[in-house]
Amino acid sequence: MAGRRPNRRAIKQHYSYTTEEAANVLGVAKGSVRRWLKAGLPYLADQRPFLILGGDLRAFLDKRGKPKQRCGLAEFFCFRCREPKAAAGGLIDYIPQTALSGQLSAICEECETIMHKNVSASKLALLERQAAVSFPQGDPRLNEMGNPRCNDHFEKELKA
Repeated sequence: MAGRRPNRRAIKQHYSYTTEEAANVLGVAKGSVRRWLKAGLPYLADQRPFLILGGDLRAFLDKRGKPKQRCGLAEFFCFRCREPKAAAGGLIDYIPQTALSGQLSAICEECETIMHKNVSASKLALLERQAAVSFPQGDPRLNEMGNPRCNDHFEKELKA
């Protein structure tokens, strides 16, 4: 089960932690800290309990954590490719959700997966400069049609 990432800012740089103290400060299990020690987290093994320097712990977690990948306005995060990608052919669909925002849909240029992204309606003008944005309309409802068809075949009399 994946949990939250440990808060690296809770670590004091010039403080030494035992395995249990490091786990409590970061809000993780003691077993997680022990796995980090096996994975290369430096520690002082001269005495028992082992001591972990705060600076080393913070550097280890900084190196280990993945940086967030930011998408540009005309880019979408493709879950199959695992990175931001541009829309295939620069074609993007905008479907309004509320008066102030909507959802963009596009196809990944590499793996042809459908990608989605929420965007503010105020950014549409900027987006239209970078890509071709279309505003698809759904099929009209019967009550929105100008001249609906009548079921006149019910009114015809049957000849006996």
